[in-house]
Amino acid sequence: MVGVFIDTFIVLTLNALVIISTLYTGDGILANGYTGEITAVIGKTNLAQTAFGTVFGSEAGPMFVAVCLFFFAFSTVLSWNMFGKINTIYLFGKKSTVVYTVIALVFIFLGTVSSSDLVWELTDLFNNLMVIPNVIALFALTKMVLTDAKKRMAPLQKE
Repeated sequence: MVGVFIDTFIVLTLNALVIISTLYTGDGILANGYTGEITAVIGKTNLAQTAFGTVFGSEAGPMFVAVCLFFFAFSTVLSWNMFGKINTIYLFGKKSTVVYTVIALVFIFLGTVSSSDLVWELTDLFNNLMVIPNVIALFALTKMVLTDAKKRMAPLQKE
């Protein structure tokens, strides 16, 4: 849970603050909005690099973002691979890890040779599809949660 908090709240908030404070300020290149010729230069893939480039310089800024992205992506691939492997063992047994590892390696390879826009779109798609099993589990566990909540609330209601 700490990793998710650090990744999604701290890192992404700091990244957004750098983008806002460098590109959208009075002398920033997006001060007048994302219109005109700037739309051909700035896109979602190089927005952070441009922002850090205004702070660290045109060479060091993109390099800093690339190094950070490498460590972020590498640690994410390792952690999700371990998470998937543990779930595969739970669902299908220890022998299934070889199949899971091969499938994971194929998708990692395809992610490296595909366009970044396609990879991000597929990532969003599969993360959004995770809603389906979670909602099914929530509905399946509703009775158990309500029963447990009533048991825990009974002593408090007697007082």
